[in-house]
Amino acid sequence: MSEMSREDLLDVVRRVYEERDPVPEGLVARMQAAAALEASDIDGELLGLMELVERSEELVGARGTATYTLRFVHGDTDLLVRVAVDDGRSRIDGWVVPPEPMTVRAGEHAATVTDTGRFELTGLPLGLLRLSLEPHDIARPAFSTPTFEI
Repeated sequence: MSEMSREDLLDVVRRVYEERDPVPEGLVARMQAAAALEASDIDGELLGLMELVERSEELVGARGTATYTLRFVHGDTDLLVRVAVDDGRSRIDGWVVPPEPMTVRAGEHAATVTDTGRFELTGLPLGLLRLSLEPHDIARPAFSTPTFEI
């Protein structure tokens, strides 16, 4: 039995991976979009970026609604968001702790945080999303979450 060259062996490995473990459809486009979004966020360093500290998924509901919870932290501000996805649209219910007057933006959607720290964003399209938090106190700088996918 003859030995395979390095190139022939790598070719076999490549073919096996392409056949048995292909790149998921749309992954390359989603990653390119995420990279473009990150690159286009010139103010990212100035805004301050929250840190994702927890993610939990809940059981799928009877109607096929998928929900999950994300928790972000920036300094002394804690942000908890519950994302629900149903029929291609999503809803975010969020809580800012400690509560403070601010506007939360997700693309063209915006909500004002109540005096209890709660806000909601409805009718959000599926895809990549970043929440920007803009305190009404102009002395306090805005900050945002890392980009996440709904």
